[in-house]
Amino acid sequence: MDDRALIQQQLALSHRLLKYTLNDIADQDAQQIPSAAVSPIVWHVGHVALVNFSFAGGRDAVRAKLPDTYPGLFATGTGGKADYPAFGAVVTALDDSDAALAATVAEADLSTAVEGPFEAWRNHAEMFAFSNNHRWYHIGKITTLRALLGKPRLFG
Repeated sequence: MDDRALIQQQLALSHRLLKYTLNDIADQDAQQIPSAAVSPIVWHVGHVALVNFSFAGGRDAVRAKLPDTYPGLFATGTGGKADYPAFGAVVTALDDSDAALAATVAEADLSTAVEGPFEAWRNHAEMFAFSNNHRWYHIGKITTLRALLGKPRLFG
C-alpha cells in the first residue's frame, strides 16, 4: 500500500468511527457540558470540521464552506459554553469537510512542503497523517463525554 492509499484508508476509518460515536447523540446531549474541563460534543465535531476544511484548502476553504460563525465557535482555544448551531448542521459540516479532505488527499502532491505548528508536519503527506491523528484525539474526548453523559461504551 502506498502513502496515499494508507492516508485515505486511515481517514475513512477515523471518519467512520467518529460518526459511530455520534449515532445516538441528540442535540441536547451534544450541547451539554458535564464537566467544565471538557468542551461539549458539538464543539469537538465542529472543531474537526473546521480543521478538516483548513487541511483541505486553508482559510479560503473554511470561508467558502462554513458559516461565518464557525471559526469563532470552533477554532483552537475556543469551546466551553456558547450558542452553538444545531448538532445536525454541525454533523453535516463534518461530513462535508471529510469529503473535501478526501478529495484533496486524492489530488495533492504529497511531497509538497508545508510546515505545521510545533513542527508537526513538513509536507502534505505528514499533514494528512496528522489530520487523522487529530480526529482520534477528538474521538477520545467524545467517548469521555459519552461516559459522562451516561451513554453506552462503544469500544475500548
